[in-house]
Amino acid sequence: MNFRVNLHKMPMRHRKKAADKNLPCRPLVCAVLDLMVEFIVTHMMKEFPMDLYVRCIQVVHKLLCYQKKCRVRLHYTWRELWSALINLLKFLMSNETVLLAKHNIFTLALMIVNLFNMFITYGDTFLPTPSSYDELYYEIIRMHQSFDNLYSMVLRLSTNAGQWKEAASKVTHALVNIRAIINHFNPKIESYAAVNHISQLSEEQVLEVVRANYDTLTLKLQDGLDQYERYSEQHKEAAFFKELVRSISTNVRRNLAFHTLSQEVLLKEFSTIS
Repeated sequence: MNFRVNLHKMPMRHRKKAADKNLPCRPLVCAVLDLMVEFIVTHMMKEFPMDLYVRCIQVVHKLLCYQKKCRVRLHYTWRELWSALINLLKFLMSNETVLLAKHNIFTLALMIVNLFNMFITYGDTFLPTPSSYDELYYEIIRMHQSFDNLYSMVLRLSTNAGQWKEAASKVTHALVNIRAIINHFNPKIESYAAVNHISQLSEEQVLEVVRANYDTLTLKLQDGLDQYERYSEQHKEAAFFKELVRSISTNVRRNLAFHTLSQEVLLKEFSTIS
């Protein structure tokens, strides 16, 4: 069942206000992913809502696990999610000192890195097209400096005898395949540019190099990427959901006269959610 879902997007300096009145009908999961991406890009602040970010990444992870299990190829603009996740990693690194005073940022960093590991290891089973998998590699290579900086940060803390040693070490190990991709393709891209006397390669030229060198790439099989803990709300969350359901049911009763609507009309009413 496809739905048209209008999501509020916060005005931000670096993006134009999107007022698309002709939104396509898509599976509801696309709206959920849109909402997660929107949350990620709009809540990077010094008063960092760590609990909500963890929930957000967990939602994305569980959706990917379902796709992998059921081999559902969802037509979604995955690049927006990848870009949001990389920007979140950059935020964690640039605010390391401030955030570490209050939070274990390595737990969140590990979850983000493992989302990329899910795409790398199982993406060919649930990404919509082979070119989507190529684009994943392109984004990792294009943003390699962010992953290199993350590796340097966690390596520094994992080799010190501090309180973050173990947590940082887990991120170091999780980065093995991302680093393998970067270290495998970057020299080949540089060689291609030198041979063809090109100062800056286009996206299509980089993708051409990627496609030509998949066969010689060696990745490490990582276990447990598609395992997750079942959600169990905390006490404060239970109260929140109780109030939310009460509010929704009250709103529906107030705005819909069920006795005058047939089942078909009701379904049409619910096909557009705003």
